[in-house]
Amino acid sequence: MTQTVAQEFFLFLVIPGMGAGIGLLFDCYRLLLRRTRLGYFSIQLSDLFFWVLCAGPVFYVFFMITGGEVRFVHLLLLPAGIAVYLKFLSPYVREPLNFCFIKIGEGFYCLVQALRFCAQVLFFPFRLAVWGVNFALQFFCGLLRLIFLPVKFSLRWVWRWIRELWRNFRKP
Repeated sequence: MTQTVAQEFFLFLVIPGMGAGIGLLFDCYRLLLRRTRLGYFSIQLSDLFFWVLCAGPVFYVFFMITGGEVRFVHLLLLPAGIAVYLKFLSPYVREPLNFCFIKIGEGFYCLVQALRFCAQVLFFPFRLAVWGVNFALQFFCGLLRLIFLPVKFSLRWVWRWIRELWRNFRKP
């Protein structure tokens, strides 16, 4: 096997794989668009950015493996890889991707909340003291409610018993 035949064989494996990778990126892009709901102009700009982002690695691989020589067969293998991915793998990958994006979003939300809390503590140090006192008072009030709950229910039961006794006493 000469170097050119090895390159051709390698390209016949790599290019459909790159097509499948572009299909995976396209699934990610679709899910992100569905979650963010951008306007018309923003979608057009993000489409342009997506395809430029995908074209860069494809042309890099073509240039590094073949030295810039692109044949028509290579250009057909890339959409074939995308089509195979979208037809056979995409329905099974979309749901876990959606789950991952939701979890990543929740993680970013928690990170933003933690950074916001740290900024409040840093820039407004007395707010931490107020927050601590507020938390302690709420905890103490909840504890008192929990302690007096049996007393409340027993007093309610006694009151109902006395009221029923009074009603029976007033009947002629």
